[in-house]
Amino acid sequence: MIKEGSIIKKNSKKHSKNSIRERKESKKKGRHSGVGKRKGTKNARTPIKKLWIIRQRVLRNFLKKSKSNSKIYKHLYRELYLKCKGNEFKNKRTLIEYIHKAKTENNRKSLLFKKFEKKKEKKVSNREKKIQKFNQKMIQIGAKI
Repeated sequence: MIKEGSIIKKNSKKHSKNSIRERKESKKKGRHSGVGKRKGTKNARTPIKKLWIIRQRVLRNFLKKSKSNSKIYKHLYRELYLKCKGNEFKNKRTLIEYIHKAKTENNRKSLLFKKFEKKKEKKVSNREKKIQKFNQKMIQIGAKI
């Protein structure tokens, strides 16, 4: 019947992956992921623990680099490390802001401490001068008598 032409044999249909590639591309852009497409809870889709691990790695790597580049000293590093562990910083930007604030605060404290030390030295030298003057007066009084 095929030879007679009453039955026509169709060529086998080839499955193209083009539509799949297009869909994948659009998914990469953020399409096809609305509420209706979701199956599974938020935690099942992206676990909270995994997000935590990623955040910790980012923060800890940044701290390590900052310490090795001597942008922060070891005491500040330890303090910030523990704060990261305690979930004080939600991202790298907030950590950087905190570091800048801490550095400026530390510089301010060191300047105040230096001022205080100068004042202290001045007081001590003035006291010594007073004692010397007093001793000289006593010697003069003793010589007169």
